[in-house]
Amino acid sequence: MPPTQRATLALLVVALIWGWTFVWMKQATEAGQALLGADNAAVYIALFMMLRFLPAAFMIPAFSQRARQGLGQRGNWQGGAILAGFVLAGFLLQMFGLEGVSPAVSAFLTSLYVPFTALLGFLLGRRGMSKILVVGVLMVTLGASIISGPPQLNFDLPEWLTVLCGLFFAGHILSTDYVTKRHDPLTVTATSFFFVGIGCLALFAVQWRLHPSVSLEQITQLLSTASFAWPLACCCILGTAVALSLLNYYQRELDPVRAAILFSLEPVFAAIISLAYGKEELSSWFLAGSGLVLLGNVAVEVIEKLKERKAGATVENGGEAMENGQGGGI
Repeated sequence: MPPTQRATLALLVVALIWGWTFVWMKQATEAGQALLGADNAAVYIALFMMLRFLPAAFMIPAFSQRARQGLGQRGNWQGGAILAGFVLAGFLLQMFGLEGVSPAVSAFLTSLYVPFTALLGFLLGRRGMSKILVVGVLMVTLGASIISGPPQLNFDLPEWLTVLCGLFFAGHILSTDYVTKRHDPLTVTATSFFFVGIGCLALFAVQWRLHPSVSLEQITQLLSTASFAWPLACCCILGTAVALSLLNYYQRELDPVRAAILFSLEPVFAAIISLAYGKEELSSWFLAGSGLVLLGNVAVEVIEKLKERKAGATVENGGEAMENGQGGGI
């Protein structure tokens, strides 16, 4: 299988897992709110994030000898620090945003990283924007916005936090393309997890000190609550260790905007999983929205590639013609 096809399949798996994480994170925040109260959200969100990333930092070297060997190289730590900054900001904003929005709205607003990635890439001069690519970006963004019906947006703080989350995830996609082409992908995955985990540990320590009403007994009780512990384990192993390892290893095979468009399937998977959990109802909005997202992906993954192959074949045939003296000569 060609590298681009392997990368496409891998990123589809990432989108599927991340679609599930919206439900897991919502379950965890609801469990934390029920036990500690909404006023102490910063404590249980920082705790969740710390335990999601810090253990994952040790899982990668434990299963990969190459990652262990790369830990001695300074560049892998520098690359991990760059990725960690975007990941830490993005996931914290997403979880704080989930305090006030539904998983479906969160999935839509997070999916704004698709147009953000295209826009930032264009502004940074990383690539131009073909008509098909623009159409694909618009289709997947519109589709993601209506999967669960007309977006129920109030433009309040949780929603703006989630919009910022999408902007940081766009930065993460572009920085991943830069970092993983220069450093070992699995090693920078592990080092980025470490930095994110340490950052969340510091945040947890500060927030716990600022919220003295939260006792150690309550923290222990929360960690032993299935509705918090189970989503935490799923997010740590699948949503972090597996998904981000696949992303960092395979995304470098694709253009960042194409990767972002593939990730746009995330809200489709989130909606399907929400349907399975009984949190959403099947509707014409869902069919229309998911159809647009799929068509947007087809436009980019099929039509755009056919154009590139045709252009490549034209150049190759032109070169052969010149070699055979059929190119007009001097």
